[in-house]
Amino acid sequence: MMSDSVKAYFEMQEEIKAEFGTTKYVFLLDFNDGKVYRYDISALGNKQNGWNPDYESCEAFLIGAGHAIQNCEWMVTTDQHINEKK
Repeated sequence: MMSDSVKAYFEMQEEIKAEFGTTKYVFLLDFNDGKVYRYDISALGNKQNGWNPDYESCEAFLIGAGHAIQNCEWMVTTDQHINEKK
């Protein structure tokens, strides 16, 4: 059973998708800690504010999230899944 906050998060994501269209994600490879991060940035860019994730604003977002971007690689995509090589 999902907690109320988790359920509310998923409901909010569905509302955003229905209202604003395509969901966008930033995938980040952080070489400082050897981890891969996925950020849902759909709520940041939408029809109302007209934000399209450009290079400078994405880097500002990632710095704000605590990453040292000089040691990272990142990309914006509409695909939330990571494809594993078989």
